[in-house]
Amino acid sequence: MPMSTPLIIDVDDQPDTTGSCAVCPHPWAEHDALGVRYCTATTVSALPRGCICP
Repeated sequence: MPMSTPLIIDVDDQPDTTGSCAVCPHPWAEHDALGVRYCTATTVSALPRGCICP
């Protein structure tokens, strides 16, 4: 099985609040604390799961 290039996220930096989320259709600035954690974990783990944003 070929290895994919890992996605590197620097958790010490503030997210780009003007950008969009790589996981769900919502702007990053609209994420609450749970949404930030969920979407970050989904991206890092490359999980095929849907949005939990309210």
